[in-house]
Amino acid sequence: MEGGPTLVHRFDPRVKFSRQYRTGISLHSHTMHSKEYLDRLPTYIAKFPIGSYILEREIGRLHLYEGRIFNFKNYYWTPPLSPREAHELERKQIEEQLGLWAEVSLSDHNNIEAGMHLRMLEGTARAPISVEWSAPYGETVFHLGVHNLPGPRAMAWMKEFAAYTASPDPNRLRELLESLNAERAVLIVLNHPFWDAESLGPEQHREALGSFLRVLLPMVHALELNGMRSRKENRMVVKLGDELQVPVVSGGDRHGCEANAVLNVTKAGSFEEFVQEIREDLRSEVMLMPQFFEPLPLRLVENAWHALSDAPGEFGRRHWMTRVFIEEDRKALPLSQFTGTRFHRVIDKFRWVIGLVANPMLRPALRLPFLGNEEGGL
Repeated sequence: MEGGPTLVHRFDPRVKFSRQYRTGISLHSHTMHSKEYLDRLPTYIAKFPIGSYILEREIGRLHLYEGRIFNFKNYYWTPPLSPREAHELERKQIEEQLGLWAEVSLSDHNNIEAGMHLRMLEGTARAPISVEWSAPYGETVFHLGVHNLPGPRAMAWMKEFAAYTASPDPNRLRELLESLNAERAVLIVLNHPFWDAESLGPEQHREALGSFLRVLLPMVHALELNGMRSRKENRMVVKLGDELQVPVVSGGDRHGCEANAVLNVTKAGSFEEFVQEIREDLRSEVMLMPQFFEPLPLRLVENAWHALSDAPGEFGRRHWMTRVFIEEDRKALPLSQFTGTRFHRVIDKFRWVIGLVANPMLRPALRLPFLGNEEGGL
């Protein structure tokens, strides 16, 4: 599929990609350093009647007998993979399925620990230092993928981002992006531009997006085709990139143990050369991997299962209860503090439902109920 400065390909195992490209690029995926809230999960559970019934019954009992209101917005999990494990997962997919050299840019929410950690390891010392910055803009928040921050100034940049987030000012945002744009090896991507993360409403979000692009487009190098958003939404992104003559790049947005569903492929020999290809040549080639075409709600539930099951778990994080927290009275409490309570039993029922839906043996039977509006091209 061709859209202006962007080519979108579907992975074909019969193709020898090494004849056309040198490098596969994995952009935008998350590690143990991200906080991920569970507030959207009930939407997907509701599509599975048995699971919805069990959760509603148990949550109702919890409220009746203990007076506890089960608010998913107060729960967050930290992804199961460490920076090293996440880098290895992405590298293996690129090398084994595409046969290309791998460049991996991990971008946690408002946090650069992943890239900083990788730079201390022998095999990943040149890994990009990147972040997904949640930048307030008017009544909403736009997520900016800032890839390949200069190492000596990376922490200073994070302080600037945090200061702006604490006290937003449109003029200051423009100044920050102009300064970032002056860093020639940095890539600035508007992540999932059509996602109404703050639930403003479709019309209000599009108005905010239009305003953002009118003012700040010269400092944004690419839009993102996101591996965890709907195909309909991604078609809109490719169309917008075509209209604006802005490249659309991949953003897998991996949070669990499934490798990124979208990648970039390039003839560039390094991440810095790839950045110049996007910024200067205005050219991007995106590869849709097989998992991209699985029903999205089912993939999101599987991500939740990765959060609620044991994982490889470097740094003492193997057991799922070490990675899931509830915020109460401005404190983050690990679920291990609730062992043996009715609340803990609700969590166990919740895990049972998620595990049932995520069971690979049930996948063929669940495909049709979960397809929804995910049919079609791209």
